[in-house]
Amino acid sequence: MDSALYIVVIAFYMAILAVVGWLGKKKVRSISDWYVGGFKIGGIVMGVAFFATYFSAVLMIGFAGSASKWGMSATVIGMWHAVSAVIAFAVLAPRLSKAFKELNAMTFSEFLSLRYGSKILGYTSALIIAIFIIPYTVSAFIAMGSAISTIVGTPFWVGVLVAGAIIAVYVFSGGLFSATLAEFIQGIVMTIAVVAVWIFSYMLLGGFVQAHEAMAAIDIRSVTFPAFGTTTWSVIIGLTAVMGFGMLVQPQMVLRYATISSRMNIKRALLIATFGSLLFPLAAYSYGALSRPILASFGIDVMTLKDDLIVPLFVKSAFPAWLSVLFLAGIMCAATSTIDALIHMTAGTLTRDLVRPASKNISDKTQLRMTKIISLILSLGCCIIAIYPPGLIYQLTAYTWQVLASSFMGPLVMALFYKGANKYGALAGMVAGFASAQLWYFFLAPPITPIYPFFPGVASSLIVSYLVSRVLVLGQKQA
Repeated sequence: MDSALYIVVIAFYMAILAVVGWLGKKKVRSISDWYVGGFKIGGIVMGVAFFATYFSAVLMIGFAGSASKWGMSATVIGMWHAVSAVIAFAVLAPRLSKAFKELNAMTFSEFLSLRYGSKILGYTSALIIAIFIIPYTVSAFIAMGSAISTIVGTPFWVGVLVAGAIIAVYVFSGGLFSATLAEFIQGIVMTIAVVAVWIFSYMLLGGFVQAHEAMAAIDIRSVTFPAFGTTTWSVIIGLTAVMGFGMLVQPQMVLRYATISSRMNIKRALLIATFGSLLFPLAAYSYGALSRPILASFGIDVMTLKDDLIVPLFVKSAFPAWLSVLFLAGIMCAATSTIDALIHMTAGTLTRDLVRPASKNISDKTQLRMTKIISLILSLGCCIIAIYPPGLIYQLTAYTWQVLASSFMGPLVMALFYKGANKYGALAGMVAGFASAQLWYFFLAPPITPIYPFFPGVASSLIVSYLVSRVLVLGQKQA
């Protein structure tokens, strides 16, 4: 009976997104409409779409599952997301929105290329995006596959393919219009789901105080912040930086806060995005930590389980059917809201920034058709990789965000706030940030040192971008 209900929910969800895709398709009359929504998307819709894209099943399943082992200290990571949302909309969005429109840029890489007058910079950034966004996309497919397979009782690969089919239904049709409209709906549903599970988790343990006492009884470290220099401390501090401030230069996020229609809509988006970016992760990390004593009452020790399977098992074991159904709906919304943004952005980058420059006289119609086909190929490819997952969800996500933040922080910040920034500084900063993050990841990352690659990577990107540009500016003045 429950399985039939889950199948009905999945089918209903796909039907809704089919309608969204049809509505989005009607609005796509040009290449600009598909890529950036014609710069006509409002603040309320984009505010919800922002945190729906920001947070996904990666957080609801992967990070929350890891939080069951880290304890309540994981909520520290979530508290900084709201700060990042304020920076994104109050500081970066006004400048980026103006610059995107003036340059008529339709992708992140095209913005960098036009701002600095460098095709090489555009090619390089597009290649980094095309290659390193894949692990993040795969992690979202894994999260959704894990949830569907555990809660519904299907094989893991079926859950992954269902996720791919859902994405294909509407991203292919309407581009950014369909994606943001869907994300608006998805953001509301997924927030209701995580808050309901959060509240119900405390109720199962008898209340706030009793819940924290139950966690402390199992392991006092569940309710205390980890000691300095420990592995858990490194993970919490590192993920706070990566998942918080690393978001600011993620290409799929930039397209959300750089394409809002007006300054008034930016202000509206700021309020909604900040509230959602505080509530959603706080709820998810909290129920993740609370799952440990609840599952212990069922004789299940989370320390013996793979992180990605803990939350689905928790929901299926501890909650009534109606809440499991709501959570499944939230998982589908959370996963697809992020995957659609990644597929849409990556397909656009591959077509517009890599294929188009190499082709002569490619029409907008041909470019649009090619972008849609590439979006389908990407969805299928990521599904196949996800069926044989190469690592834990939080590891794949953190790796992608570290690489992208380290590569793009310097070029993007200098493009907006330093008039003397030039293509040589931007390219040098991109290469330096990318190289230092990669080298640190493979040779000095925790547990070898307590420092995440994000820190040396972003620092290198910012410093090198500024210094190289500065030196060249001074040299030109002296000449």
